[in-house]
Amino acid sequence: MRKSNKKLITFAFIDASNIIYGAADHGWKMDFVKLHSYLRIRFKVDRIYYYAGLDKDNLKQIQFYEKLQEFGYTLRLVPVKVFKDGKKKADIDSRMTFEMMKYFAKYDNAVVLSGDGDYYWVLEYLLLNKKSVKLIAHTKSTARELKKLFGEKFTDLSRIKNKIEFKGNKK
Repeated sequence: MRKSNKKLITFAFIDASNIIYGAADHGWKMDFVKLHSYLRIRFKVDRIYYYAGLDKDNLKQIQFYEKLQEFGYTLRLVPVKVFKDGKKKADIDSRMTFEMMKYFAKYDNAVVLSGDGDYYWVLEYLLLNKKSVKLIAHTKSTARELKKLFGEKFTDLSRIKNKIEFKGNKK
């Protein structure tokens, strides 16, 4: 039987709140140019979907998202809801889950950046139906069931921090 020369397509799905705030909680800041480059080189990612909340009144956030687009990220922004108690939340989990399934036939492999246990069922399905699914997240804030599900296919962000950390402006 001959092997196909078909190029495998790889998509990355990033849960921004889980990854960015997680890095901040661990005392460092993500460099999105480096992250983009890392995903492209290490996993040969063809498309990087970035899921986050959008506060249309937050100019700094909007400018940040414009930069991400310039870097090559495909943004998937969900409007932020403000609750009576003043807390803000954007339900990106459901959109990211939906799109992992919506685009299922368009990619062969997936790289998922999130440790949120809400993704368990879709990730289990992907593992059972894809050749390769890689999970990258902060170990301390990753659901135990996800670490168990992925085993060696789980990468702690601290292991690659030196490749993706923002070091500040060099002058």
